[in-house]
Amino acid sequence: MSSPNDTTVERRRFGRFDDEVSEIGFGCGGYWGFPVFSERAAETLLHTALDRGVNLLDTGPNYSGGNAEVRLGKFLRGRWDGMFVSTKVGTTLTDRGKIVKDWTVDGMRASLEKSLKRLGTDRVHLLQLHSPTLEVIRDDGAMGFLASLREKGTVGYLGLSSSGDVARAAIESGHFQSVMVTYNVGHHRESGDIIREAAGAGMAVLGKSPLAHALYDPSLYRVRSLSQVWYILRALKTSRRGLARARRYRFLNDIEGWTATSAALRFVLDNQNITAAIIGTTKLKHLIANLDVSGRPPLPEEVVRKLEEVAGGAGGGAGGGAG
Repeated sequence: MSSPNDTTVERRRFGRFDDEVSEIGFGCGGYWGFPVFSERAAETLLHTALDRGVNLLDTGPNYSGGNAEVRLGKFLRGRWDGMFVSTKVGTTLTDRGKIVKDWTVDGMRASLEKSLKRLGTDRVHLLQLHSPTLEVIRDDGAMGFLASLREKGTVGYLGLSSSGDVARAAIESGHFQSVMVTYNVGHHRESGDIIREAAGAGMAVLGKSPLAHALYDPSLYRVRSLSQVWYILRALKTSRRGLARARRYRFLNDIEGWTATSAALRFVLDNQNITAAIIGTTKLKHLIANLDVSGRPPLPEEVVRKLEEVAGGAGGGAGGGAG
């Protein structure tokens, strides 16, 4: 199934490098990867995204209780050509399902080996450190190990999902080719400098939580499915401040020619220092609506000004959360 206009998602260069990725990436995790969510529906979502030109797929070993990589690997059989797949190290699941951090070389090696097996491949295009500490970035042993993975061709690029001082240290280190940061209508001033610094260093920049959990959209709270309950509970857990401030952004529901979420996503894509925005959904109509944002004109200037005014008065961001 595809959108009536069959728009192909546009591509952007991956930092200073030759690879190009879709400016909208598909997040393979969350409720999408849980066994309770229909495997057929999950596969339809992924292949709809691929058919529309999405080639950037982001996942992790702890996503969806460890099932996201398994599901993605199964669905990608026969479709690896042209894909750009990212997974992570540093956050893993124990045999009992407990999330743990492990930044040892042996731990990262074991995590990657398991990820490659679950994905059914011998190489991933991007390996990201999942919320590392400053000590990890400054660990010569860890950095040397990661560099060896690139030299061997096991990974194409190295990146990290982080923020603040850790992200800045990673940019300055020269060890990484990409950084993933939270960036959305309610959380853009906080990460703006980091994005500019990373882009200035020739790094790719991936935007996580680009829709700010859609907390500003009243339809979010009209619960009609178990997945919607899960997303609301996740938003409550990771974005309590964002939930309280979301009403400031409800004017996004009143922009002529735009839905609130399409305007929010367009805001992210209008930043040319953003390589790609990573979205996640379990609703096919939401996926198609998001993909249709690619190639649309920039947001009206008055909307951007309003967003800046609201951000200035909000005293912080909405829609953070780890990714």
